[in-house]
Amino acid sequence: MHLLHDHAPGWQFHLHIDVTLGSHVWKAPNGTAYVVGYFTGPNGERTPDFPQAIMDNRNNAIAFDKVSARDLTDSHRRCLCTAAAAQFGLAWQLWAREEVENPHRESAPAASKPAAKVEGVSEEDQPLSKDQRSFLLQWITEMPAANRDAFCAAFRSQFQLGAQAKVAPAITSKKHEAWIQAVMNEYA
Repeated sequence: MHLLHDHAPGWQFHLHIDVTLGSHVWKAPNGTAYVVGYFTGPNGERTPDFPQAIMDNRNNAIAFDKVSARDLTDSHRRCLCTAAAAQFGLAWQLWAREEVENPHRESAPAASKPAAKVEGVSEEDQPLSKDQRSFLLQWITEMPAANRDAFCAAFRSQFQLGAQAKVAPAITSKKHEAWIQAVMNEYA
């Protein structure tokens, strides 16, 4: 929203109502649910409708009759973000798996130093830089608690850690970063 306010002032996001159902939740032909978002501009402009499936934390579509208030609010935010990326090119980095610039930082950070390559170690086992590791840990910290618990269980299973093993200290190499990036959308 900060990017939207800065780069598209006066534009507002809306969820379109399905007039046949009188609801923000629409029913797909296969019985799953979705929302339809759009933006209006300060001079009466209106962007095209942007559909967004209502999904669980694993990106599986949710049946229309099973949609909860939480599912709707999560989908509202997802639709807002994807529509902003599609309509205005804002926060496209989220889908390109690139870091989004933090608009709240006070000063430009020093250039990140990549982790030193270790001779004789495969590319996937190369260590992460301090900044890469911090970025991943911050992302995990910001997950909703239930998603974080599911993510940690999946990480432990993927990397054969004990059921009670701490995940944060285990995130050390490129293979961990690659796996986390591949599953990010499932736990966001």
